[in-house]
Amino acid sequence: MDKTKIYWAVGGVGAILLVIFLGWFFFFRGSSSPSGGNTSQKLILNIWGVFETSEGMNTFITEFNKNNPNVEVTYSQRNVDTYEDDLINALAINQGPDIFVIHNDWLPKYQNKLLPAPDNLVSLRDYKNNFVDTVYSDFVSENKIWAAPIAIDSLALYYNKDILGSASIAVPATTWQELKNQSQRITNRGAGSFFNRSGVALGTNANINRTVDILYLLMLQDRVEPYSSDFSQPTFDQAITQKDGSSFFPAADALNFYTSFSNPTSDNYTWNSRSNYSIDAFANGELGYMYGYYYARDLIAQKAPNLNYDITPVPQPDNIQTLVNFANYWGFAVSKQTKNPNTAWNFIKAMTSKSALKKYYEVNKMPSPRKDIINEQIGDPEIGVFASANLTAKSFYKKDQVKADGIFQTMIDDIILRGRTIENAISTAAQKISGLGQ
Repeated sequence: MDKTKIYWAVGGVGAILLVIFLGWFFFFRGSSSPSGGNTSQKLILNIWGVFETSEGMNTFITEFNKNNPNVEVTYSQRNVDTYEDDLINALAINQGPDIFVIHNDWLPKYQNKLLPAPDNLVSLRDYKNNFVDTVYSDFVSENKIWAAPIAIDSLALYYNKDILGSASIAVPATTWQELKNQSQRITNRGAGSFFNRSGVALGTNANINRTVDILYLLMLQDRVEPYSSDFSQPTFDQAITQKDGSSFFPAADALNFYTSFSNPTSDNYTWNSRSNYSIDAFANGELGYMYGYYYARDLIAQKAPNLNYDITPVPQPDNIQTLVNFANYWGFAVSKQTKNPNTAWNFIKAMTSKSALKKYYEVNKMPSPRKDIINEQIGDPEIGVFASANLTAKSFYKKDQVKADGIFQTMIDDIILRGRTIENAISTAAQKISGLGQ
């Protein structure tokens, strides 16, 4: 072969090899970050929440990124009024977040859209030991962990110290009977159907903050079982057998107690549909007692910063030894659509750890879901009552929270506005509830 052709052939192969070498060299160099990390391996987690602010979430994100610099975490605070619709629509087109919050009532409705925590990452035993009982009850199903909260709000009893003092009441009510007696002493009837001063905001639906939660609390305190053990049918309308062999209908008893405060023929009559909204009435000094969550403190501070009030645990039924409280909260869950499930659950695990939450509470004072932090919060004059309540808090099982709440609200209205009997209203509600989730 001609030497010139050989040189050209060899040179051509060399040129091709050089181009390949330079291509690989610049590819790897270009894909490396200044810190040596590989940006092509950067993981992205998108999180949706409702009440948590971006500033609050940054506490967790910053701490997480110290050990996970290759993960980019973004948080979006959504409008609670449109949150569920936005979430369902996003998931329907496969554009939902990797992590999103669900209400503690939502697991039955959302479980098929979620990925549980890997067994080797979060053990059931640790989860049960670390979190209060209601968290385990609400977010564990089929021996899998589906969500975890960073805070829990439980109902407490707000009371106006000046009003109680004027009625010569030195100690706030601790039982249902005491609440009835003290409410009667506080109540001051005005002209017609108006009250100059009401004892307690109970009995109606539309003008009481978190009406159904209060009713759920009373029913649970009175030993109502919302559903059968296999969750196949509602049982809140059924009787229980007492130690003496007699039958007792706890739901009817609790509902009778609740509606008696808006019944003009009852000695407890202190509230009606013409009364001011409960939080406004309390802030205006028109109300002695109000059931409310921790967040009500901020609303009262905005409306009446100088109001002389305090907070005490919710009253319990007479002769009941086991305390029952009621919880309302949100938990962070991992979407089935995420491409990084382990990383997402690692973030939730880190966020709900004791060390992370203690740092978070230094800036955002909230009642904790963790037992090992509640012990430190119980003595706090602002959140101690709520933190302590979390230890005995329960929830009312629902297959569809929005529909179930609406049915119970209608049940109240059926009694106080439409004159139906308590037994009939409960029976109708049970029939409607049994149709949910079928």
